Amino acid sequence: MLRANRVPRRAGAVLVKVAICLPVLIGVLALNLDGGRLYDERRRAQATADAAALAAGADLYANYWTNQGADPIGTARAAAEQVAVANGYPASAVTVTVPPTSGAYAGQPGHAEVRIDSAVTNSFGRTITGSATGVSARAVGRGEPVRIGIVLLNPTASGAFKNTAAAFALINKPLVVNSTSPTALQSSGLLLLSLSKVQSTGGASITSLLPLGVPVKTGARPTPDPLAFLPVPDESAAPVRSSTPLTISSVVPTVLQPGVYKGGIRVTGLGVAVMTPGVYVMQGGGFRVDGAGTVTGLSTMVYNTTSPTHAAGPVSVTGLGKVVMTAPLSGTYQGMSFFQHRGLNQPVTVSGAGLTTVTGTVYAAKAPVTLTGTAAVGLDIMGGAFVADSMTVGGIGAVTVNIGLNPPRVPDVRVVE
Repeated sequence: MLRANRVPRRAGAVLVKVAICLPVLIGVLALNLDGGRLYDERRRAQATADAAALAAGADLYANYWTNQGADPIGTARAAAEQVAVANGYPASAVTVTVPPTSGAYAGQPGHAEVRIDSAVTNSFGRTITGSATGVSARAVGRGEPVRIGIVLLNPTASGAFKNTAAAFALINKPLVVNSTSPTALQSSGLLLLSLSKVQSTGGASITSLLPLGVPVKTGARPTPDPLAFLPVPDESAAPVRSSTPLTISSVVPTVLQPGVYKGGIRVTGLGVAVMTPGVYVMQGGGFRVDGAGTVTGLSTMVYNTTSPTHAAGPVSVTGLGKVVMTAPLSGTYQGMSFFQHRGLNQPVTVSGAGLTTVTGTVYAAKAPVTLTGTAAVGLDIMGGAFVADSMTVGGIGAVTVNIGLNPPRVPDVRVVE
């Protein structure tokens, strides 16, 4: 008779090991499954927060000239919430604060803080945590005009910015020098005053007195031309106001109309010119004010170019006369006083004797600019801002650059945090 083999009874050691390892196995599963879901949700929430912050920034810029970076009726907030809802988040999960209440841009107009709070319902991880896991994302969007102060585009020149004036004041806007030269920025005047940043791609040689807390940053990245997008005026659509070079020297005021001036305009002697609002195209000859000439141009822009029949000329505002030129308050050329053809290197010269007020931006990407002061700080405004090749500042008086409340329509809409 065959006898069955008896299987020895197990002691249960495997069950004990499984019981001990089970929490670890569940944790590994939770880490792999729930961790991946959390990572995906964080990416989704952050991408949505960035997009919502951009939408808020775009609204702040669109309404900047009315609200100065504030959001009084909540249109920026609504734009951000709309983007978040379109990406699957309820409005209750979105918090928009204008201006931000935390971070580097806390309290600064023209900025919007967006926070998205959501949760991931855990699967295996719920056995450990007992609840859903919260996910949050934050972004800050900017929506304001580009802060153009002085941007000098020459990539290599020594002394691309050179100051020897008794005083130079750039009010609340940055001074940017793109040259890589070790001596790209030079200042030996009594005072170099900027209440914003001062930076050079290359080096700096400074013996001026600098205001406390505004160091010169060297080794900075070059700044692209902020006005590169600006279209040139349509010369073919403008009426020809003068077919020959125009010289004004009469004390009887000459009233000028926007349009094309072949051979340019010169106001000299005791000449008086009144420029009505609009765009003035200098087809050669340039735009010059000298002697005791007087020019009033309210809401005007001068475009300096050339033509087949007239050689290009400089932009020059000098002498002892009175010059008051303000830029357009709206339209394509808002905030622009002078725009020189991007391919021209004709010099731009502005000097003052206490009677010069040019408040718009001067744009001459290939041109050297010379500013000379003979009066006290603030008596002459020699430009609101400059985008040029290089700049030399000198004189026994002060040179003041201040754009005031009419910057060019150059959007700075981006995520900054």
